[in-house]
Amino acid sequence: MKKYLLILLLLLPLTASAARPAKRVSQAELSSIVSEFRHADGVEVVKLGRLATALVRGAAAHIDDEDGEVRELRRALRGIKGVTVMEYGGAAPDVRDRLSRRLSRVLDKREVLMEVKDDGEKVQVFGILDDASGLVQDIIFFAPHECTLACLFGTLPLDFVGKIAAQ
Repeated sequence: MKKYLLILLLLLPLTASAARPAKRVSQAELSSIVSEFRHADGVEVVKLGRLATALVRGAAAHIDDEDGEVRELRRALRGIKGVTVMEYGGAAPDVRDRLSRRLSRVLDKREVLMEVKDDGEKVQVFGILDDASGLVQDIIFFAPHECTLACLFGTLPLDFVGKIAAQ
């Protein structure tokens, strides 16, 4: 009897977490979709890993900053560990539709941080907000009408995410 109780106590946290809806966008799921479609005609992909983003941060440190905007950009970039951008507007219509459906299926299960209207079309911004620090983790911008996906893996200040979304 004690053995069964011990097993039940060990499995209880797993069942509790399985009952909660997934909030975080899986970097592996998105990378899998990007890898699957990256060689299709009309699909453009740019991926920057840790080393490339570190080089960008290093280059930003050498830019003259007269109005303070670069300082804010440098501060925001500190938390970014990787970037993936995919634009598929030039792909065949069936590829665009299939890709948009796959991305929507993955992202629909996630929590939307904000939604911005752009000429009547919506741009969804996904991420997890840490209220205590004001940082957003793993920011995903998805604009299916523009056939664009932009992923910023790492953390960014919420006010900076709002400025990006407003543009």
